[in-house]
Amino acid sequence: MQKVSITTMKNIAWCVVIFLILSGCVAGQDIHKDLTASREATFNNWQQQKRATGDKATIIEGSLSLEKALKLSLTYNRTLQETMEEKNIAKGRILEAYGGVLPNVTLNGNYTRQNRDSRKVEGITYPLGQKNNYEGSLSIVQPLYHGGAAAAALRASRLYDALTDETVRGTVQKTMYETIRAYRQTQLVREQLKVTRADVALAEAHLKDVTVKRRFGAASDFNVLRSQVDLSNAQAEMLSFQNKYNTAVVNLLQVMGMSQESRIELTESLDYEPMTVEEERAIHEAFKNRPDLAAADLSLRLQNESLNVAKSGYLPQINAFYNYMMGNPDPYIPTNDEWENAWFAGINITVPLFDGMVREGRVAQERASVKKREIGLVDARERALFEVRTAILNLRDTDESVNVQTLTVKQAQEGLRLAEVGYREGILDQVSVLDARSALTKAQLLYYKSLFDHALSCLDLHMAMGILSFEGQSYGTEGNKN
Repeated sequence: MQKVSITTMKNIAWCVVIFLILSGCVAGQDIHKDLTASREATFNNWQQQKRATGDKATIIEGSLSLEKALKLSLTYNRTLQETMEEKNIAKGRILEAYGGVLPNVTLNGNYTRQNRDSRKVEGITYPLGQKNNYEGSLSIVQPLYHGGAAAAALRASRLYDALTDETVRGTVQKTMYETIRAYRQTQLVREQLKVTRADVALAEAHLKDVTVKRRFGAASDFNVLRSQVDLSNAQAEMLSFQNKYNTAVVNLLQVMGMSQESRIELTESLDYEPMTVEEERAIHEAFKNRPDLAAADLSLRLQNESLNVAKSGYLPQINAFYNYMMGNPDPYIPTNDEWENAWFAGINITVPLFDGMVREGRVAQERASVKKREIGLVDARERALFEVRTAILNLRDTDESVNVQTLTVKQAQEGLRLAEVGYREGILDQVSVLDARSALTKAQLLYYKSLFDHALSCLDLHMAMGILSFEGQSYGTEGNKN
């Protein structure tokens, strides 16, 4: 027999390695090409659907109230739709857990053909069985005791179902929060756009007045140029807010899951509605209602059940079994070419003695996970306290800010009125009017920003307390008034 040299073996090994590397590269390229083709097909399908239906199912037009926005968001928001599928997963886990306590029934069938049924050795014929062998069997295994693992798995599945409910509830509240915030943001930019439009109108009127005065020698070319520059600045600011408004509308549609082809007009105004709440009551509501606190508690219980399942590996497993067979040849006498049946039943007991420290390692992991969940629960409680207290402080600050900005707007309006009177009577110059108008515009912009901040603080407090609800109409500017 010819021997193979070590060098030849090394060369063969290197060829195999290179072949595997190249095969991997080719496979990676194929996957990339397939993914690119899939993305292109997705784009083509979108274009076809758009041409066929125009995406009419998610196109809205006309007036849009906050209530309608919430209804659409809870119906079409894709993140919420994905989370809702977790409910089906939870139902599947419950059904799977029943497998640990319900019987396992198996039906088997088998056909085997041998090339001969006997063999002759030294003149003696030995039977080897039938050439054609048929066998059918019914097997039933009923778990009796698995160290408590089956009961723990069933309890865990129930806990997972409850955890899924809290996850869905948390996603619903988050969806509502994002929708309300986007709606309020659109309201804010819309009001600020109105302010800048009014400022442009005042700048245009002032430019006309200065132009007339220049004809009669009461104003210089510098005054006209200054008014033109002021008008250009006002128009630029208006265009900036127009772009912000368009962006806010697009963001609102995206949060609701609506088509970007929609054309909407908000029906509600950005108003100030005072709200006060006691800290202790707010914390109590948070501990009682927040989905993340409930989820953290359920996660800890679920992990404890996983620990129980791991501990069950130290305990014996007991199963009852029953087998029924029908076959040809006879299940008991293979040389008997007849259909016969047989059955047997009993109880199987398995006592684990040593599995190479697998159980110890699994239990150690599950105990560490329990400790991790305990820390997570404490952290969730502390985070709830922080968010509630922060929201209450922000609410107080924004409430004071609204009052201050309300007074500032009144003062700026009066200042502009006095400046215009003084300018017409020749007491004040053009700069005084421009400064007064700029102050009013700034005050009005800050006023609406303070209204938005206050509404957002109310929304944050409701979110921190876990009481955002569509039925209760708790949208961030109402409820919990004392």
